[in-house]
Amino acid sequence: MAAQETSGDRPATLRSRRRASERCINACCIYLFAGAAAACVAVLILGLTVVRVKTPTAKLSSVAVKNLSYGFSPNPFVDATLIAEVTIENPNFGEFKYEENTDASFIYYGVAAGIGEVKRVSVNAKGVKRTSFSVEVKTNASVADVDYMSYDLASLKRMNMSCIAEFEGRVRLLKLFKEMKVSLLKCTMTLNFSSHAIHNLACQ
Repeated sequence: MAAQETSGDRPATLRSRRRASERCINACCIYLFAGAAAACVAVLILGLTVVRVKTPTAKLSSVAVKNLSYGFSPNPFVDATLIAEVTIENPNFGEFKYEENTDASFIYYGVAAGIGEVKRVSVNAKGVKRTSFSVEVKTNASVADVDYMSYDLASLKRMNMSCIAEFEGRVRLLKLFKEMKVSLLKCTMTLNFSSHAIHNLACQ
């Protein structure tokens, strides 16, 4: 017959059980704290790498001259058909999608000499998208100063232009949220009348 626990042994047993319970609670607190700290670190890394949204970059990668005519009668004029290729690079971990079609303006002496429409596209995460568009560039006395045009045609045999466009769209991350971003395209180039080609294409 097993010996019964005496009243003198009960306080020691209770203290032992209390210490075991305290150790268990302390261990649980440590694990919870470690788990919370790890979760905070993970969220911080996610915020610094994945969730932080960067602005996609846009530039003209090439511009080809399809047709070109120019002259002085009755006033200086230039008519040209250009085929331009836009390259958009998305540095984010989510898709970048245009909201709508974008107008690309070709500027000559501060005036829009032609406007081309870039169809809206989407760029995959960490991806690059290329799309082409055409534009009719027309300059005459109603667009630019006659003296400037005459000098460009007769003396320089070229005309300097710039192209400006804003690509507005949303970056979709983790299928949870979207953030609006605007990519600014700003390029300069020279239309050479002798070679019928675009030279010195440079984008910021």
